[in-house]
Amino acid sequence: MRTTFLLNGSEITAETSPTTTLLDWLREHPNLTGTKEGCNEGDCGACSVIITDANGVRALNACILFVPQIHGKAVRTVEGVAAPDDTLHPVQQAMIEHHGSQCGFCTPGFVTTMAAAHLNGATDHDTQLAGNLCRCTGYAPIIRAAQAAQAAPVPDHMRDTSLPFAQNTSGEPQAGAEPPTTPDALAHWLDQNPDGTLIAGATDVG
Repeated sequence: MRTTFLLNGSEITAETSPTTTLLDWLREHPNLTGTKEGCNEGDCGACSVIITDANGVRALNACILFVPQIHGKAVRTVEGVAAPDDTLHPVQQAMIEHHGSQCGFCTPGFVTTMAAAHLNGATDHDTQLAGNLCRCTGYAPIIRAAQAAQAAPVPDHMRDTSLPFAQNTSGEPQAGAEPPTTPDALAHWLDQNPDGTLIAGATDVG
Protein backbone atom coordinates (compact mmCIF):
# COMPACT_ATOMS: atom_id res chain seq x y z
CA MET A 1 0.00 0.00 0.00
CA ARG A 2 1.30 3.45 -0.95
CA THR A 3 1.17 6.19 1.68
CA THR A 4 2.40 9.73 0.99
CA PHE A 5 3.20 12.13 3.80
CA LEU A 6 5.72 14.69 5.02
CA LEU A 7 8.55 13.31 7.15
CA ASN A 8 10.61 15.95 8.94
CA GLY A 9 9.66 18.45 6.27
CA SER A 10 10.24 16.29 3.17
CA GLU A 11 7.52 14.60 1.13
CA ILE A 12 7.96 10.84 0.84
CA THR A 13 5.95 7.83 -0.29
CA ALA A 14 6.14 4.58 1.67
CA GLU A 15 5.20 1.15 0.35
CA THR A 16 3.99 -0.91 3.31
CA SER A 17 1.56 -3.53 4.52
CA PRO A 18 -1.67 -1.92 5.79
CA THR A 19 -0.81 -3.11 9.29
CA THR A 20 2.78 -1.83 9.46
CA THR A 21 3.03 0.52 12.41
CA LEU A 22 4.60 3.92 12.02
CA LEU A 23 7.05 3.00 14.80
CA ASP A 24 8.30 -0.10 12.99
CA TRP A 25 8.52 1.70 9.66
CA LEU A 26 10.45 4.67 11.11
CA ARG A 27 12.99 2.43 12.81
CA GLU A 28 13.45 -0.07 9.98
CA HIS A 29 13.31 1.98 6.80
CA PRO A 30 14.57 5.57 7.20
CA ASN A 31 16.48 4.30 10.29
CA LEU A 32 15.06 7.04 12.50
CA THR A 33 15.80 5.08 15.65
CA GLY A 34 15.40 8.03 18.00
CA THR A 35 11.75 7.00 18.19
CA LYS A 36 11.85 4.24 20.81
CA GLU A 37 9.80 1.12 21.37
CA GLY A 38 8.83 0.91 25.01
CA CYS A 39 5.53 -0.73 25.86
CA ASN A 40 4.35 -1.05 22.22
CA GLU A 41 0.80 -0.53 23.52
CA GLY A 42 0.38 3.24 23.46
CA ASP A 43 0.97 3.61 27.20
CA CYS A 44 4.51 4.92 27.80
CA GLY A 45 5.09 7.66 25.20
CA ALA A 46 8.63 6.59 24.28
CA CYS A 47 7.53 6.43 20.64
CA SER A 48 5.82 9.86 20.57
CA VAL A 49 6.00 11.74 17.27
CA ILE A 50 4.45 15.02 16.16
CA ILE A 51 1.55 14.69 13.71
CA THR A 52 0.16 17.71 11.84
CA ASP A 53 -3.05 17.52 9.83
CA ALA A 54 -6.21 19.53 9.23
CA ASN A 55 -7.10 19.10 12.91
CA GLY A 56 -3.89 20.75 14.12
CA VAL A 57 -0.72 19.54 15.82
CA ARG A 58 -0.64 16.62 18.24
CA ALA A 59 1.89 14.32 19.84
CA LEU A 60 0.81 10.75 19.11
CA ASN A 61 2.14 7.27 19.81
CA ALA A 62 3.77 5.82 16.71
CA CYS A 63 3.41 2.27 18.03
CA ILE A 64 -0.39 2.31 17.58
CA LEU A 65 -0.52 4.27 14.33
CA PHE A 66 -0.62 2.27 11.12
CA VAL A 67 1.34 3.89 8.30
CA PRO A 68 -1.76 4.35 6.07
CA GLN A 69 -3.33 6.43 8.86
CA ILE A 70 -0.79 9.19 8.24
CA HIS A 71 -1.55 9.54 4.54
CA GLY A 72 -1.50 13.23 3.65
CA LYS A 73 -0.28 14.29 7.09
CA ALA A 74 3.03 15.62 8.39
CA VAL A 75 5.19 13.56 10.74
CA ARG A 76 8.05 15.01 12.73
CA THR A 77 10.32 12.73 14.75
CA VAL A 78 12.88 13.69 17.37
CA GLU A 79 15.50 13.79 14.59
CA GLY A 80 13.54 16.65 12.99
CA VAL A 81 13.02 18.79 16.09
CA ALA A 82 16.38 20.59 15.87
CA ALA A 83 16.78 23.13 13.07
CA PRO A 84 18.36 22.13 9.74
CA ASP A 85 21.55 23.92 10.87
CA ASP A 86 21.56 21.74 14.03
CA THR A 87 20.47 24.57 16.33
CA LEU A 88 18.65 22.89 19.18
CA HIS A 89 14.93 23.41 19.68
CA PRO A 90 14.20 25.45 22.85
CA VAL A 91 12.82 22.36 24.61
CA GLN A 92 15.97 20.39 23.78
CA GLN A 93 18.18 23.14 25.17
CA ALA A 94 16.02 23.43 28.27
CA MET A 95 16.17 19.67 28.87
CA ILE A 96 19.97 19.92 28.88
CA GLU A 97 20.07 22.96 31.15
CA HIS A 98 17.58 21.52 33.63
CA HIS A 99 19.01 17.98 33.66
CA GLY A 100 15.80 16.47 32.33
CA SER A 101 17.38 13.24 31.11
CA GLN A 102 19.11 10.39 32.91
CA CYS A 103 19.17 7.07 31.05
CA GLY A 104 17.72 8.90 28.03
CA PHE A 105 15.42 6.16 26.73
CA CYS A 106 12.25 8.17 27.30
CA THR A 107 13.80 11.52 26.35
CA PRO A 108 12.95 11.53 22.61
CA GLY A 109 9.28 10.99 23.42
CA PHE A 110 9.32 13.76 26.00
CA VAL A 111 11.06 16.13 23.59
CA THR A 112 8.58 15.55 20.77
CA THR A 113 5.61 15.89 23.12
CA MET A 114 7.07 19.08 24.62
CA ALA A 115 7.81 20.46 21.14
CA ALA A 116 4.21 19.83 20.06
CA ALA A 117 2.93 21.58 23.18
CA HIS A 118 5.37 24.45 22.58
CA LEU A 119 4.11 24.81 19.01
CA ASN A 120 0.52 24.91 20.27
CA GLY A 121 1.37 27.43 22.99
CA ALA A 122 0.19 25.00 25.68
CA THR A 123 1.49 25.67 29.19
CA ASP A 124 -0.47 23.05 31.16
CA HIS A 125 2.64 20.91 31.21
CA ASP A 126 1.39 18.24 33.62
CA THR A 127 -1.52 17.55 31.29
CA GLN A 128 0.54 17.76 28.08
CA LEU A 129 3.08 15.24 29.42
CA ALA A 130 0.55 12.92 31.06
CA GLY A 131 1.11 10.26 28.38
CA ASN A 132 4.91 10.14 28.78
CA LEU A 133 6.52 7.96 31.43
CA CYS A 134 10.00 8.42 32.92
CA ARG A 135 11.32 5.72 35.20
CA CYS A 136 14.57 7.25 36.41
CA THR A 137 14.88 11.05 36.08
CA GLY A 138 11.63 11.95 37.77
CA TYR A 139 9.25 14.54 36.41
CA ALA A 140 10.30 17.71 38.29
CA PRO A 141 13.30 18.62 36.08
CA ILE A 142 11.32 17.78 32.94
CA ILE A 143 8.49 20.10 33.99
CA ARG A 144 11.06 22.79 34.84
CA ALA A 145 12.49 22.40 31.34
CA ALA A 146 9.03 22.76 29.76
CA GLN A 147 8.40 25.89 31.81
CA ALA A 148 11.76 27.37 30.86
CA ALA A 149 11.11 26.85 27.14
CA GLN A 150 7.48 27.95 27.00
CA ALA A 151 8.16 31.64 26.21
CA ALA A 152 10.75 30.96 23.49
CA PRO A 153 9.71 31.64 19.88
CA VAL A 154 8.58 28.66 17.81
CA PRO A 155 11.32 27.76 15.30
CA ASP A 156 10.19 28.31 11.71
CA HIS A 157 10.99 24.76 10.61
CA MET A 158 8.45 23.36 13.09
CA ARG A 159 5.47 24.84 11.22
CA ASP A 160 4.55 21.81 9.11
CA THR A 161 1.46 21.62 6.96
CA SER A 162 -0.34 18.51 5.82
CA LEU A 163 -0.40 17.56 2.16
CA PRO A 164 -3.23 19.00 0.05
CA PHE A 165 -5.24 15.86 -0.70
CA ALA A 166 -8.10 14.12 1.05
CA GLN A 167 -7.68 11.40 3.63
CA ASN A 168 -9.08 8.03 2.60
CA THR A 169 -9.07 4.45 3.75
CA SER A 170 -6.96 3.10 0.90
CA GLY A 171 -3.83 5.13 1.59
CA GLU A 172 -4.02 6.50 -1.97
CA PRO A 173 -4.80 10.12 -2.94
CA GLN A 174 -8.29 10.09 -4.46
CA ALA A 175 -10.37 13.15 -5.19
CA GLY A 176 -13.52 13.28 -3.09
CA ALA A 177 -12.67 10.28 -0.91
CA GLU A 178 -14.01 11.07 2.55
CA PRO A 179 -14.31 8.87 5.64
CA PRO A 180 -17.85 8.26 6.95
CA THR A 181 -18.79 10.92 9.48
CA THR A 182 -22.31 9.86 10.52
CA PRO A 183 -23.75 6.58 11.81
CA ASP A 184 -25.75 6.14 8.58
CA ALA A 185 -22.66 6.75 6.42
CA LEU A 186 -20.69 4.26 8.51
CA ALA A 187 -23.45 1.68 8.17
CA HIS A 188 -23.41 2.21 4.40
CA TRP A 189 -19.62 1.85 4.29
CA LEU A 190 -19.79 -1.38 6.30
CA ASP A 191 -22.48 -2.72 3.97
CA GLN A 192 -20.18 -2.00 1.00
CA ASN A 193 -17.09 -3.35 2.79
CA PRO A 194 -18.24 -6.45 4.73
CA ASP A 195 -14.64 -7.55 5.39
CA GLY A 196 -13.65 -4.16 6.81
CA THR A 197 -12.35 -3.88 10.37
CA LEU A 198 -13.22 -0.87 12.52
CA ILE A 199 -10.21 0.58 14.35
CA ALA A 200 -10.39 3.31 16.97
CA GLY A 201 -7.25 3.73 19.06
CA ALA A 202 -5.86 0.43 17.71
CA THR A 203 -4.48 -0.54 21.12
CA ASP A 204 -6.15 -3.97 20.99
CA VAL A 205 -6.70 -4.63 17.29
CA GLY A 206 -3.27 -3.19 16.51
